[in-house]
Amino acid sequence: MKKIHLIALLLISPLFLNPVFAHQSDSVGDYRIEIDWKNKPIVTGESNAIIVYVSEMDKSKEAADQPFNSNTGIEGLKKTLKIQLIVEEESIILPLQPTEILGKYESAITPTFSGWSQLNFLGKINEQNVNLALHPLKVQEQEVLQFPPVESSVVESGDFEREIDDLRGDIRELQETINELKEQTETDNGMGGNMIIAAIGLGIAGIVIGVASFTKKN
Repeated sequence: MKKIHLIALLLISPLFLNPVFAHQSDSVGDYRIEIDWKNKPIVTGESNAIIVYVSEMDKSKEAADQPFNSNTGIEGLKKTLKIQLIVEEESIILPLQPTEILGKYESAITPTFSGWSQLNFLGKINEQNVNLALHPLKVQEQEVLQFPPVESSVVESGDFEREIDDLRGDIRELQETINELKEQTETDNGMGGNMIIAAIGLGIAGIVIGVASFTKKN
């Protein structure tokens, strides 16, 4: 029975992961705070903005179960409330810029990361101290907007090493051939052998250029 319970837990647990990371709204005292991205999909390297909605909290409902209501929006938070965006070990403080909608604020940013982040609220809403962390939606890689898909020019380290080994083998074989031809030309002093050696030399030069090209890609 324990194995069955463990398997059931593993199957169900992914259903709870997204809500944890998609923590978009919460309450602080008498106030409700909600976050979102201005442009979707959220793509790394693209100009965007974090949207913050602050309004009075309807305490008869959970924050996630009630929409933002501009009629009870809180104004004047530009000087008293800031947000801190955290990505791994990096963080930045962003000011809240008011919009034409009461209680709606924007903070422009161009995410250069992909994945999840954390948004901490610092300061006050009126007389209420704020200590709250929310999690914006995941930032996607640029491939989600590329059509047709662009193939990566990056050479994987394993493929790179195999290519180098193959080229080294080719050079060794050519060197052995040159040594054999040198012995023959020393015997008959023929021009044909010298031309073959010169051609093989050009082949080695081409291989060296190939090695340099792979090295540059890597």
